[in-house]
Amino acid sequence: MARGAGGKVLLLVLLALVAAGLWTFRGLIPGPWQRSRVVTEVSEAGAVSADEKLKRLREDGDTVRLSGIEFTSYVRYRMAQRFAQDLETPIISFEGEKIRVDGRVPKDKLPLEKFGAAAQFVPDTADVMVDGTMRMVAEGRAALRVQDARFAKVAVPRDRYLPLLKNLRLPTDTQLAEDEVGVQLPPGVGSARVENGELVLAK
Repeated sequence: MARGAGGKVLLLVLLALVAAGLWTFRGLIPGPWQRSRVVTEVSEAGAVSADEKLKRLREDGDTVRLSGIEFTSYVRYRMAQRFAQDLETPIISFEGEKIRVDGRVPKDKLPLEKFGAAAQFVPDTADVMVDGTMRMVAEGRAALRVQDARFAKVAVPRDRYLPLLKNLRLPTDTQLAEDEVGVQLPPGVGSARVENGELVLAK
């Protein structure tokens, strides 16, 4: 009886040692612990994570998924020159199949002539929010359909933001609806969709 108990104890010790060895050398053994560390805040690390995924897409043809934090990090840290003058501290989030873009727009970038007498009350920078969905219109180019827009937390009537979208469209964007604006995808990305709260990119 004692010998049987001793054998069980020895077996447990051996299992513990094996488990410890596996954990120590987990970097060399395929498993879930080799997955990329989850990025939890907008940062350079988030941009690096997005870069690595885009590299896998371009070089290996992998379909990759970016969280809102990763894509926001990519926009802020890799595309800052493109957005810095028009949109401050952009935040892009995904929910289900919808996209939300939040940010702050400098007063001098707004069409103040359309505000009338209210223009004098517009702050130096104003919060803006756009909700919408995305669809592909050509390889490497998508369309963002605006479903809701808010300025300084006040809903903007559809007939007010449609002319602004028209000004943003390129002459070649003839296939877009009046409530859509064209979006150029990152180099090497052929298609994009929003699915289950993530941005899915494919070659």
